[in-house]
Amino acid sequence: MTKVQLDVLPHLDALLRFARTLTGDDGDADELVQEALARALAFRRSYDPGRPLLAWLLAILRNTFATGEARRRAEIRRNRALAALADRFEPAAQEDRVDLNKTTAAFDALPLEQAEALHLVGLLGFTYRDAAELLDVPIGTVMSRLNRGRAALRAHLEPGGRAAQHRLRIVGGRDGSS
Repeated sequence: MTKVQLDVLPHLDALLRFARTLTGDDGDADELVQEALARALAFRRSYDPGRPLLAWLLAILRNTFATGEARRRAEIRRNRALAALADRFEPAAQEDRVDLNKTTAAFDALPLEQAEALHLVGLLGFTYRDAAELLDVPIGTVMSRLNRGRAALRAHLEPGGRAAQHRLRIVGGRDGSS
C-alpha cells in the first residue's frame, strides 16, 4: 500500500475564499474547510495524482457544502412542519393542569391493588376477566378493587365526591354511581 501525501497548505487560502463565497460567513467558511479537509484526508486514496490537487479539494469542498445545505434545508422543513403541528394544539388551561396533577396525586396515593385494577381496566381497557387472570385474583376481587379505587379517587379529589363524579369519566365498567 502506498501512502498518498496531500500538500494542502498552499491551497488553504483558495479553499477559504471559495468557502466564504459559498457560505457568506467567515466562521462557517472555516468550519466548511475543516470538514472538507477531513473528508479529503479520509478519501485520500481516491485522489488521482495526475489531476490538480486544488480542483479535487474544491470539488470536495463544494460537495461538502451541498450536503450540509441539503441537511439544513431538510431540518428547516421538519421544524416548520413541527411548528405547524404545534400551532394546532394549545396547552391545557391552568385549571386542567391542576386537576390533572390532583388526579395523578390521588392515583399515586391508592393502594397498589386498587391502582393496578384501575390501570388495567380503566386505562388499558382490559376486561374484568383479563384483569383477574393477569392479577391472579377472582373477577369479584377485581370489581371490588375497582369500586374501592374509584371511590377513593372521588373522595381524595373532592370531599363528598359529588362534583368529582361529574368530572371523572368512569371507564371500563360501572362502579354503581352512574
